[in-house]
Amino acid sequence: MDQINKILTNQQLIEQPISEIVLNLILCMLLVSLISWYYKKFSQSLGGKTHIGSVLPLIGLTVFLVIVVVKSSLALSLGLVGALSIVRFRTPIKEPEELGYLFLTIAVGLGFGAGYEIITIIITISILIFLYFTSIKQNSNDTNGEYTILVNVSDDYYKQCTKLIEEKTTAFKITRAESSEKRIAVYYNVSINNDFDLQSLIKDLKLLDKDSKVDFVEAGVNW
Repeated sequence: MDQINKILTNQQLIEQPISEIVLNLILCMLLVSLISWYYKKFSQSLGGKTHIGSVLPLIGLTVFLVIVVVKSSLALSLGLVGALSIVRFRTPIKEPEELGYLFLTIAVGLGFGAGYEIITIIITISILIFLYFTSIKQNSNDTNGEYTILVNVSDDYYKQCTKLIEEKTTAFKITRAESSEKRIAVYYNVSINNDFDLQSLIKDLKLLDKDSKVDFVEAGVNW
């Protein structure tokens, strides 16, 4: 027990020059900003792209700060584990691509915080280059996208929503409908061209009923 207490109260911190920390911080800022720009520019996600892209630098720099602080003390590291164990994400990730960019940003913060700046830069740049050429190939092969749209409106606007979706999409099918208290929730499977602005369709659906709720995910993804 005494040995454990000595370890937890050990004040022999890992000395790291301030200049090195500042340099890693600047490099981390540049790299997570590049990831944010890349996500906004080339991501295939259609929902909340600008918002999520703006948050990525904050996530990366926060992880960098946490690692710089806790790597100097085992007690702080154990405290961090305890703190993170109660964290819960209440906003669902609608598209796997979002989760991938979040993990990449966290990995960059971890890499620079731990002092592995060279390997972090090389691997991150390699991943972005790979994603760029992969997206080009995918865009050349795919001409249509399939999504599931959930529309929750009053009964009076159901037919208007269906007509609007029929006009705006290349194909659609109603897969489920649930009615309660003069409102109806309808699930539409729709097919659209890649150059179609799905956000404009969502906006038009919301304009039909001011109390409507509209959301979407890629076809095959669970809500």
